[in-house]
Amino acid sequence: MDDFKIYNWPGWPLEENPHGGDFDIEARKRMITGSQMLSPFLKKYRKNMGNIILEVGPFFNPLVTPEEFPNSQIFYWENDYHVLKYHNNKYKKDSVYPIFCDLNQIEGNSFLKLKLETQKAFKKLHLKKISFDSVVVSHVLNYIDYKLFLMVLKEFIKKDGLIFINNVVDYGLPAFFSDRRPKSIPEILKTIREIGYKIIEKETFDSPDKKHQKNKRLILVAKNNG
Repeated sequence: MDDFKIYNWPGWPLEENPHGGDFDIEARKRMITGSQMLSPFLKKYRKNMGNIILEVGPFFNPLVTPEEFPNSQIFYWENDYHVLKYHNNKYKKDSVYPIFCDLNQIEGNSFLKLKLETQKAFKKLHLKKISFDSVVVSHVLNYIDYKLFLMVLKEFIKKDGLIFINNVVDYGLPAFFSDRRPKSIPEILKTIREIGYKIIEKETFDSPDKKHQKNKRLILVAKNNG
C-alpha cells in the first residue's frame, strides 16, 4: 500500500501538516518503529500481563490489539477524537473500549469524567472496581505532567500489576511538549521508585538517528507494589 495512504491519518493530514519535518511521513515512520521497540517486552511478559489491559495514548497504531492479545479486554485512553472514532469503528465487534482521556488534565472534573467512563466499561464486564492487570505507555510522557499521571495511574493498576514504559526524552512533537515532562532517564527511574513501582527490567538504547533523536530510548517494565 502507498505510504501516503498509510500515514495520512484522519485529523492529521500530510498535505496540511503544520509541523514540517517533525511530523512528515518519515517522522511518522520513526515514531511507529520506535514505539514497536516495546513489543518484544510485551511478548516476554505476556503470561504475566493478565487479560484486562490498558494502553495509554495508542494513537493510530496501538501495540495492544485483539490480534496480538486475543481473549483480552483492551482499554484505550486517548485524547484525540479522530483516534477514538477510528478505533471505535475498527474494533466495534471486539472487546476494545476506547475512552476519552485528557492526558493534560488528570485531575478535577476531567479526572472524574475519565473515572466514570472507565467504570461504565468495567460494569459491562460485570466488574465493580477499575483494576487493570497491566498498562502500556509508549511515547506519551513527554506530553503530560508525567509524575501526576503515574501517581493517578497507580490507583487503577492491581497490586503486582505491570506497567510498561517506552520513552525518549525530548523526542516527538515539540509543539505539544509539557513543561512537566521528564528531563532525563535517571529522573524517570527515581520517580517510578518513589511513587511505589518496583522496576523489574530496564533497557536503554542508543539513538539510531542523532539528527532526529538525540537522546537514548528507555524501555522499562515495573510492578505496582500496591
